[in-house]
Amino acid sequence: MGCNDITESDYDNDANNDLTTSEMHQELVPFAVPANADIFWLQDFSEDTDGWFDASNGWVGEITHIPGSETANVKGQASECPSYVVDRGIDDCYVGVFSVFDGYRDIEWPGEYFADIDVYLDPSADDFLDGRWGFDYIVASSNNAGGHLRDFNFHVGFVDGELLINGSNNADFYTNEFKLLNENSGNNYTVTEAGWYTLQHAFYNDGGNLAVDLNLFDENGALIWTATRNTTDDIATTVGGNRYAWFSHIDAANGIEVDNHSLYQVADAPETKMDCKKGGWEAFGFRNQGQCIRFVNTGKDSR
Repeated sequence: MGCNDITESDYDNDANNDLTTSEMHQELVPFAVPANADIFWLQDFSEDTDGWFDASNGWVGEITHIPGSETANVKGQASECPSYVVDRGIDDCYVGVFSVFDGYRDIEWPGEYFADIDVYLDPSADDFLDGRWGFDYIVASSNNAGGHLRDFNFHVGFVDGELLINGSNNADFYTNEFKLLNENSGNNYTVTEAGWYTLQHAFYNDGGNLAVDLNLFDENGALIWTATRNTTDDIATTVGGNRYAWFSHIDAANGIEVDNHSLYQVADAPETKMDCKKGGWEAFGFRNQGQCIRFVNTGKDSR
């Protein structure tokens, strides 16, 4: 099972292909989402796990709502490994759950956008599977013809007793120690404190080509690690919008705890009063037109 195998037939795709402005979630959003964001998808796991697919609704793995903490636990499911993984001596792969956010966006490049998820990481975790502990978390881009373009992966796992984070463009379906150590010229991050961390994918236009920053935030909202994945994918002729989010493997017997899964764009700041009128204030993330005009007049940002 590979990431290219996730097709629209695997889920009930009720998305639209236009990134329209969504109403801001006023009470509970991931801390990393700026106040002037247009949020297109938010699952905060306060009530359920809707929008995620596991063995109960036609996929693999398991996602369970945790009512007391209003989070979710995700686990992998023993599955046949791809042949290239078997050739490396790995017999069992524990494939995890996936989400399509509010649907694939595959017609045209929507402009810079972000995808976040919070995960709880503990450098003392000991629930290893087959001597491994770790997971890959992917957010994929569509091409503008409706197909899969490219994956952008966070790799998280233990190497020699240290919990490392790194990233690449390919899933391995097992905790790959070599990638954790060596991807991005050895630019990895060592998790030393248990707590909540945000894995963020930032998709943007870099000189006409798609680039993605893999950003890691701590629970205080500080950016503590980043790696840029550059491509030669032409924004104008090739690149579409978001595709899926996927835990392609989870090598942890007890699973991992997750929270606040989101997809959003950041609105630009208005320059004139006219930018705020005829509903323009909403596109910039203001609560009303007066708040927007006050920003133009004074620079005071109360979004």
